[in-house]
Amino acid sequence: MPHRSVFRLAAVAALLPLFTAAACRQATPEPVPSASHGPLYAMNRALRVGIKADQPGIGLCNAAGSQCTGLDVDIATEIAKALRVEPVFQPVVSGNRERLLLNGGVDLVIASYSISEERLKVIDFAGPYLISAQDTLIRSDDQSITGLDDLKDKITCGAQGSSSPLRLAIRFGGSQDIGNAWARRHLRLVDGFGDCLPLLLDGTVDAMSTDDSILAGFARDPRYRGRVRLLGQPFSSHREKYGIGMRKGDPADRALINRTLNQMIRDGRWERIVRRHLGPAAPRLLHPENRPTPPIE
Repeated sequence: MPHRSVFRLAAVAALLPLFTAAACRQATPEPVPSASHGPLYAMNRALRVGIKADQPGIGLCNAAGSQCTGLDVDIATEIAKALRVEPVFQPVVSGNRERLLLNGGVDLVIASYSISEERLKVIDFAGPYLISAQDTLIRSDDQSITGLDDLKDKITCGAQGSSSPLRLAIRFGGSQDIGNAWARRHLRLVDGFGDCLPLLLDGTVDAMSTDDSILAGFARDPRYRGRVRLLGQPFSSHREKYGIGMRKGDPADRALINRTLNQMIRDGRWERIVRRHLGPAAPRLLHPENRPTPPIE
């Protein structure tokens, strides 16, 4: 064989790995949305997630809103990874969650957001990803409240738009009306549960009542540790199922989020997140009877 042909073959052989590598790169492009993906998947912008900014352990942000931590923040981060987008967090309160979803101010709400029949009339939910029970937070030195029924003659703080104050109004006021006679005298409603703590500590109110997962975060927060305590008497007949609020009409993204939650529960990520942020309350929330089971779609 002429030397020139040998050189040509050697040159081609040397280039083959480069051609092969380039071909492999072209054969595995970045995933693109398909018919099985919804509008949230691989968007050309960040995923806007509404979270609580004043609930230690659940969702807590600095004054600038640039740093947020908590269980809901970690859940949102995992969901964003599955949707192949970057999350940005927007503070919400209980009273504006539906409105922000419906007017497009946020894409998802992951903010201790309980799934309920009333809410399902206007929005959709993925999940649940956590199951909690309503309990009560009181001052550490208060010996006058030893059980739920003691709240009947006390002033209790709650958040506008939360289902927790309504449950007290039903129990003690006898009607499903947050404005009934008992509620007008004994409930103090504020924008967020973080606003209840100063009122509890200065004696303006006697207690605050909501989900034990939220109250546990306040009780172990360094700002309040030793000054408040959990009553430890949950409403026995009720459980709050935290879901991921979505606009209606997106079953594909809802199914992807539910698959992601189920995978997190199976592989241990979910348990690590709960233990990291809820500390002493974690064992109850991780008990098999409280283990969430997002639907498989």
